[in-house]
Amino acid sequence: MIRSNFLKALSVFLTAFVILTACSSSRTEEIVPEYNPQAGSGEIDLLGYEYTFAAATHGGGEYQLSPEPGADVRGDKLLQRYKDTEEKYNVKIKVLDGCDLGMFKNQYAAGMKYADLMVAKIGDVFGGKYIQNGYFMPFSDMDIDLNSGLYGTPGTLETGSFGNEYYSIVAYYWGFPSPYTMPAMWFNPRVISNYQQTSPHELNEQGEWTWATLEKMCEAIMDTSDPDEDMHTYALAYTSEPYLEYAAIYSNGARPVTKNADGKLEYTLNSPEAIEALDYIHSLAERKLICDGGDRQNITPFVENRRAFFLEFTHMGLSSEGTGNLSYQMQEAYEWITFPTGPSAGEAPITRTTYSYHSRIFYAAANSDVEVHSILLPYLFQPLPGETPETWQDDFERNTFFSTASFNYFQQIRDEATFDYTPFIPFSEMQSNIMAITRGTKSSAETLNSVATAYQESLDKLYNDYLD
Repeated sequence: MIRSNFLKALSVFLTAFVILTACSSSRTEEIVPEYNPQAGSGEIDLLGYEYTFAAATHGGGEYQLSPEPGADVRGDKLLQRYKDTEEKYNVKIKVLDGCDLGMFKNQYAAGMKYADLMVAKIGDVFGGKYIQNGYFMPFSDMDIDLNSGLYGTPGTLETGSFGNEYYSIVAYYWGFPSPYTMPAMWFNPRVISNYQQTSPHELNEQGEWTWATLEKMCEAIMDTSDPDEDMHTYALAYTSEPYLEYAAIYSNGARPVTKNADGKLEYTLNSPEAIEALDYIHSLAERKLICDGGDRQNITPFVENRRAFFLEFTHMGLSSEGTGNLSYQMQEAYEWITFPTGPSAGEAPITRTTYSYHSRIFYAAANSDVEVHSILLPYLFQPLPGETPETWQDDFERNTFFSTASFNYFQQIRDEATFDYTPFIPFSEMQSNIMAITRGTKSSAETLNSVATAYQESLDKLYNDYLD
């Protein structure tokens, strides 16, 4: 269902994850398990336990976990869930303004509890060896059903997997998107139309959304006649973060790191498929079919109809995630799409979006109470008041996307996202190497093979050696 109003109007009434059922008096049927054969779930008394979140936001976007009352409908529903939980189990819900892993470690060493749940960046958690050294407890040790859907997708669980244990979850029904998945891709329908190009939605439906098709679009969508280079029009731009390069790698069935059948990690950025992807982007840049977009948040040319496509983190396309993103700057429609399929992707389904170094996930402190987690999480994380697992995103679709097709693409990249394991290799160096290849200052195969030994040693040191 295509929405007629523009997102500028949307931003007035969509200040958070748009749910317009605040007046609903219906409540979701509880799915809380029974923990005491002699006591119902409503009779469990946790004796005033202070259950603490260390997190300003859910996943790193703008969705506050401690919202101001009355600021928006979804925030009020979350506050109501906290209140209901407090009354139901005799607990106190407390939310800290952010997560300080250094303070957590210091208090842990002093025998003090910093928080029960923490929303922390994956790169900081694994790079700081918090899981490897036992600072967090696995959710798989709790008496909860990790496959219930409450705690995220299989990709979410993979993001925090270490050996046979699972250390990360998200409050899946609490908000959008899945935390900091990337890269997402959007297209500007006006630019596509101005240059007489077929809609990427239509091309994808016909099985023709490929690298070759995108390259033809890059050839067709170009206007460099203005003396001011900043006013030139291109289909694509590469930026100071390699979102475009990642998109090409994933769409060709490649990964920087792969988990083998034995559960160990292997460096695979030097695979033929990955090299082919980076050479493809380099060829576009070398032919000047794409331009240097500079700033990582290269939104302005896109919203001013001088770019056909834009790639970034998922949350940049959502109205609930801040005034710096597309929904607050774009005055016309924009649509979601996945990056086109590469020639070596193969027949098997591929995942084009990942949890990566900057993604933020829920972790549980090792010195928190496993039984309290087991009791509270199934109630806390279920759909918010007035919503069900079937209806929780209906209003979001109607009021956030210009077409059902875009919503379907959003769901695809949200629910199929997997972990790329890049926190276990020198992340900044890897990104620099990737961009040097696509800019033509380094050769792909030589560069990616030259770091293979060092990167594999890093994978062994931070992950594989802990499995032995």
